[in-house]
Amino acid sequence: MHVTIREFLHRHRIDETGSFLIAVSGGADSIALLFAFHRLNLDCTALHCNFGLRGSASDGDEQFVRTFCEQYGIPLQTRRFDTAAYSASQGISIEMGARELRYNWFREVRNREQKDYIVTGHQADDLAETVLINLCRGTGIRGLTGIPEINGEIIRPLLGVTREQILAYLAGHRLTYRTDATNESDLYTRNKIRHHIIPAFREINPAFLQTVRENCTILRETELIYRMGIEQWEKETVSREEGGLRIHINRLATTPAPFSLLFEILHPFGFSASRIREIWHSRNSQAGKQFHSGSFLLFRERGYWHLYNKTEIRQTRLEIPGPGDYALNGQLYRFETDTITSDRSIPADSRTACLDADTFCFPLTVRNRQPGDRFFPLGMQGKQKKLSDFFTDLKVTNKQKKEIPLLTDAQGQILWVVGLRPDERFKVTSTTTRLLRITPVG
Repeated sequence: MHVTIREFLHRHRIDETGSFLIAVSGGADSIALLFAFHRLNLDCTALHCNFGLRGSASDGDEQFVRTFCEQYGIPLQTRRFDTAAYSASQGISIEMGARELRYNWFREVRNREQKDYIVTGHQADDLAETVLINLCRGTGIRGLTGIPEINGEIIRPLLGVTREQILAYLAGHRLTYRTDATNESDLYTRNKIRHHIIPAFREINPAFLQTVRENCTILRETELIYRMGIEQWEKETVSREEGGLRIHINRLATTPAPFSLLFEILHPFGFSASRIREIWHSRNSQAGKQFHSGSFLLFRERGYWHLYNKTEIRQTRLEIPGPGDYALNGQLYRFETDTITSDRSIPADSRTACLDADTFCFPLTVRNRQPGDRFFPLGMQGKQKKLSDFFTDLKVTNKQKKEIPLLTDAQGQILWVVGLRPDERFKVTSTTTRLLRITPVG
């Protein structure tokens, strides 16, 4: 174990005089890691997280680590978390919540105390389990590269060491460790793979764990080449704009591997491989088709897909009790009534609206689009039109359709599609004596 860690530090040119924060759960892997660093006389501090998920067993783990560190004179810092509450507030799994809390705290300690590295006890079995889990989930080439030995300030010196070797090391030094009873349950995917799948692979290939590690090394370099190609073709097919991404379908279709490129673009936003394949097969469909993934929406526009975060759509609901200045969708507008004269011209700027003030009454309401909205667009000879069709004719994007504010009267009639078109019924005519002028300020 000591030789393995020394070789790791030498291979990655990590100075042994550096300072190391060791993540210690109390399990076999982390105890072996901490003991080995201590025996090598490296500057190490143990960090233990109590996630409060196993009642007295979690407290027992903390006390075990505390006693172990006191016995060997190793500095220790501990932190308790309400993992269940945090995970619920973030809308993520308990496992993911614990991971975020753990690494956030590790980085906080490292920055505060100016330590060099965070060290975790991931080993060869963990690497193989992670690769097989990612293979089941369909994470693409990146998932098949497994767990990196170095990820920024995080290092993992034991990825070449098997669980059997770790247990033998602990037994040789008469070291005890804590066992998490949940590790024996096949209710968890990782445990099923650990207890059943990996043993089957090792029957076929006794060096299976080493083979996985070698493949991960090769795939990690392969991914670097792959990533260069992806970045090049993304520049040709994806344009970034306020509120999301625009993926140009025809450009995507002419790339050497369009589905793989689409996968790399969309997978980080939570779209599964099967859903991405469904999206790809819909490329020749009519505009309007939608695909959801959590808070993200992919909408088929004319010639491209538009990806955006639904939670970032600006919602508008505002009452206009009378003349004054009001903010509509981030723009300040001035509402003022005036007596019209024969020499008063009506501005042609679509950002300004002039309405016959005697055809409606205050208060007015500004709101977002609702299903079934219709109005009589100015200039269409009094023909009624669905608001959705009006937007389509103007090639308004789906996100814009949801955000463009509508000025309505007490009966819900649309007076003005803000910034685009007034309603014919409320326009200024030769008989108009009072008008409501709405102009942008600034």
